Amino acid sequence: MLDAAVAVLARDPHAPLDAVAARAGLDPRQVRALFPSRDALVAATIMRGARRIAGAAVVEDGTPAEQIALLVARIWDDQAPVAAFTALWMRSELRGEVEKALEPVRVLIADAVARGAGPGGLRADVPETTVAWLVEHAVLACLAGVADGSVDDASGRRLAMTHALAAAGLPWDSAAAVTDGVEARIA
Repeated sequence: MLDAAVAVLARDPHAPLDAVAARAGLDPRQVRALFPSRDALVAATIMRGARRIAGAAVVEDGTPAEQIALLVARIWDDQAPVAAFTALWMRSELRGEVEKALEPVRVLIADAVARGAGPGGLRADVPETTVAWLVEHAVLACLAGVADGSVDDASGRRLAMTHALAAAGLPWDSAAAVTDGVEARIA
């Protein structure tokens, strides 16, 4: 059922519950027995996605900046097809719950920031947890941009990586160089 919700709502975030039921091959009454409202189905779908992202987040090898860019790229590749959900939860009462579920991702980013902080590296002027929050929100802003058509889907991943690295403290040209290396690595 939740897979059907992702497929339908990623195309049309305002699709009715009946459209999701049809995609799942279920009678709408069966769906309403599981999810009393469209909002309940959307909430369950969003929370499943947040928990999946948090559970799959890992730090790969490379410099701390490369590790952040790789993590952003992996999350982007997973989430860009369902960017409409980002816009939904960022404006909903689920925001706090989703952010709590994504805490493991912020912990990984904060660790990379702490290891890469200092002159010529990542930010050291604020706590690494603050920088991790800035990185997360840089990526979310790019996903929301794809959802509303402000960011081109084809260049969105690159923008998300460079924007996240800039939020982490790299100058734009250094962020672009790290992103070039990461893109070559994951191509």
